[in-house]
Amino acid sequence: MGRIWRKVLKGESGQALPITLALLIIGGLTIIPSLGLTFSSAKTSNIIQDGVKGTYAAEAGIEDTLWSLVNGEPPPSQLSDNINDMQVNIQTVDKGTHTLYLGELIEMAGHVEYLDVTSNITWDPGADAYKYTITVTWQPGSGEPTIHIEEIGARIPINYTYQEWSAANFTENISTDEPEETLDPQGAYLLNWIMSPPYPKVSENETQRTQMFYIDGTGEQKRYYAWVLARREDIGVCGEVNSTAYEITATALQHGSNRTAAKIITKAMIWDEDTYITSWQIHN
Repeated sequence: MGRIWRKVLKGESGQALPITLALLIIGGLTIIPSLGLTFSSAKTSNIIQDGVKGTYAAEAGIEDTLWSLVNGEPPPSQLSDNINDMQVNIQTVDKGTHTLYLGELIEMAGHVEYLDVTSNITWDPGADAYKYTITVTWQPGSGEPTIHIEEIGARIPINYTYQEWSAANFTENISTDEPEETLDPQGAYLLNWIMSPPYPKVSENETQRTQMFYIDGTGEQKRYYAWVLARREDIGVCGEVNSTAYEITATALQHGSNRTAAKIITKAMIWDEDTYITSWQIHN
């Protein structure tokens, strides 16, 4: 079964799924209840109960849809069985190809194919640390203009940290400065180097540039990725993780009345059997 990795990274209207539910393994099709739901004191206990039951039911609809997408099956428009005596209707909208940049889904521009971005982690025994290498490759045809780089960054694995001043160890780097660091809800650091004039570049004469640095830590080296932001609107953000983004809406309807007990709207992207969820809204 595919793994569902819930990345709640940017709050929007509605209630965000708490960080404690950031990781959901679909292997057993387990439904995990949402936490931290808040309700007006004016609502009766019956309405509260219906809202909680509806949230469970809507979550089942989202989960079933994600499982279908991960496994290459058409997403359902409705759950075949009622959950908590509620019918669950589902709408799945294909939002086109997106990439991940600083933990957010970004729509790709017209010429993202001009840049290829990859990253890898290797052990450096001399430094007694892991070396993270981001590689940016210029890919346009002959005669195309130089591409300047405005930002470059990476999400490093959970339980790993950037080794201060390590980027300065590699003089061939795109930037030897220190990156901006933010922590995402899952506990992974997002590193981002922001350039200033004169901007570094890749071109027909210098087709490949790298950004290397050291990270310290232990544990799985998974779910890391890199990105680059070009100073051209027709290129924009080029990321290592690129795939179709979906907006999924699951609505739980009370049996007999068709009143909405709960609605969940989520935005997700599936890549390499992982599902990245960047928005999760619960409406009761």
